[in-house]
Amino acid sequence: MSTDSVKLLILRASPYAMRAILGLEAKGVKYELIEEDLSAQSQLWLESNPVYKKIPVLLHGGKAIPESLFIVLYVHEAWPERAAFFPSDPYARAMTHFWGDFIDKKVAHVSTYCTAQFGFTQLDAKPFFNGTGIGYADIFLAPLAAWLRLFVELAGIRAPTAEEAPKLHKFFNAIREHPATKVAFPDPDELLSYVTMAA
Repeated sequence: MSTDSVKLLILRASPYAMRAILGLEAKGVKYELIEEDLSAQSQLWLESNPVYKKIPVLLHGGKAIPESLFIVLYVHEAWPERAAFFPSDPYARAMTHFWGDFIDKKVAHVSTYCTAQFGFTQLDAKPFFNGTGIGYADIFLAPLAAWLRLFVELAGIRAPTAEEAPKLHKFFNAIREHPATKVAFPDPDELLSYVTMAA
């Protein structure tokens, strides 16, 4: 599919924006990044998602796709010839959807994740990021690698140690070094500014 006129409206430090950027970067799609201001919603922002009035929103070929979950799914389907986010096996594909949904509902908010030992146990049992490429569930979990350090420092939230969650720590270390996250993850100062502004 043509990559002409691909635009992504985001709030730079938002974990949901990170997901959308990771999806596009992992597929190697060329796009224009449009950073919005939380305090002053642009007309393009409001017109692109008139229902919830939230971003990120992906604009492609004159069509608007809102919300990170649907953006990632759209990117996967729109550029099928590039790196796949899902395995071909039906069971493995279903379980990938399951873990993506689990992360989105149970651990999207860092505070929830850090206080739920059940979440630690369940996620550490999942072998994320096998080194062959970023998958669907990886995209949903990855922003936590950027946000967790900040919340530990600012809020004193207890994160699991490497001994308690070795696979998660391995994932966080690996995903931080992936070229796609170098683009998707803002620097710590941007994250701090975003937290301060949103508070």
